[in-house]
Amino acid sequence: MFEFFRFGRAKEPLKSKVMVEPASDQPKKSDLRREMIRLALKSVLRRYGIPFQWIGCEVVPMARSGDSQLMLIQLVLRKWHEGLMSYAPELQNQLLNEIQFFDSNAEAANFLFVWKFAPDCGYPNGQLPEPGFWGPAIDSTPGEQGLPVKSSIDAAIKAVPTAKFDLPKSKLDDEDRVDGFAATQIFDNQ
Repeated sequence: MFEFFRFGRAKEPLKSKVMVEPASDQPKKSDLRREMIRLALKSVLRRYGIPFQWIGCEVVPMARSGDSQLMLIQLVLRKWHEGLMSYAPELQNQLLNEIQFFDSNAEAANFLFVWKFAPDCGYPNGQLPEPGFWGPAIDSTPGEQGLPVKSSIDAAIKAVPTAKFDLPKSKLDDEDRVDGFAATQIFDNQ
């Protein structure tokens, strides 16, 4: 019976129970993941006919609490193409699918994608357009654009109070209680 609870047994050394990876393996894992991500990007670019020189990749491992490591993937746009930005979200999804193809244990939550633009990427528009380009002007004061906005005070005044819900009275409610307990609490009268 005591063997079930492991009483009376010689305790195993702590080294055999805890699997600690040497510190030298951690940089190797990061380098391996970095190369895997770069290979996945090249594979996606090749599959869709996008020149390799247009998009670069910078991978930065980031520490996170827990066992998994977060990988920050900066996709660097080196050559501007209008169509490329139209399909950027789908390109990002295809890259994630390719990473998961190479590493079946890779989870989407462990990768953070960021787009970065090279200063000499050839972006044709140098300045932001005038405010009218984006649509109607957005002001910090609500209600000016013709949208009806009610304040919370007006809504509270017009709110109809509901009828109060209460349980029917019982014989315990009518008694004069000396013990100080509320009528909803159960007690022994014995």
